[in-house]
Amino acid sequence: MSVVTKLTTVAACRVARIHRDRFNEHVASGRFSCAPDTMPGRARLFDPDDMIGLWLFRELMDDGFDATRAGRIACSVAECARLNPEARSISYVQDYFQPVGGRAFPADKVPDASKWDSVKFNGTDIRKVTTFRIGKLREMLAHYTEEERAIVGERDGD
Repeated sequence: MSVVTKLTTVAACRVARIHRDRFNEHVASGRFSCAPDTMPGRARLFDPDDMIGLWLFRELMDDGFDATRAGRIACSVAECARLNPEARSISYVQDYFQPVGGRAFPADKVPDASKWDSVKFNGTDIRKVTTFRIGKLREMLAHYTEEERAIVGERDGD
């Protein structure tokens, strides 16, 4: 049985390249709802699936999304990745009835764009699909997490 490496908030924010104080502000305001739970006096612990959400949250904001929308998309994709660990890519599907919302699915379950005019997906018409290369992201996060683990405690106060 393999041991799952978990990162504290300090380490997770370094790996995801997001400022820890900004992260905490986003969590406190509800803009990033899928942060791991914690109790007063205890550090949040991020598992690899939590890191997918955190990384995508930062990336989406870097791409110009506001924090609320970035959080919604990142959390949906991360949850789908958690439920489908074998998925190499996850698609975030938006329809015409909830243009600011959407839902994540394994990419191989989403119809090809050439079929959108003739099929319904999840009971509605597809408006837009954004696909994330989760397999590669998992590999990158594992690498950066291992790098972070090699730095024993000397930067935990940052």
